[in-house]
Amino acid sequence: MSSPEQRAAAILASQRFVVIGTTDADGPWTAAAQYRLLPRGLYVESDRGSRHGRAIATSGVASGVVYDSSSSVADADGVQLSFRAEEVDADAAAVRNVLSARLPRDAGPVAELDDEAAAVLAVPRKRLYVLEAERAYVFDRDAWRSRGTDARLEVDVAAVWGLLGAE
Repeated sequence: MSSPEQRAAAILASQRFVVIGTTDADGPWTAAAQYRLLPRGLYVESDRGSRHGRAIATSGVASGVVYDSSSSVADADGVQLSFRAEEVDADAAAVRNVLSARLPRDAGPVAELDDEAAAVLAVPRKRLYVLEAERAYVFDRDAWRSRGTDARLEVDVAAVWGLLGAE
């Protein structure tokens, strides 16, 4: 049987989309986004005018869930996360720094980093949003199976990202 940290790492490694939660003056908001793995977190690309983008730029925090949508109800599993979040400046060096930090699953060829950064910057309203995981949880499958109760288990964020290949 795998540990909660191994389950969290496996989900993050096998999935591609996170549902990001933010809040602003109009209340809570969620949005799905494709993510790429970074040491101790992930990043998403979005329009700086998006509601979640504006909320991150203002508050510096977000939450998220990555779940295994292929699992059955009895085997439901996912990772819930709280993030320190930031919008990356529209600057070639800043964008390149984020892209060069990607973990092996999402890393591109080093020779293409300048082209990738230029592609991000070519869309004036596009920004990268770095989401650094501060806390993480997996579903408590035993509680779900034995009591039908939605519960979660906290996992060691550093251990999860260590399993993902972060140093």
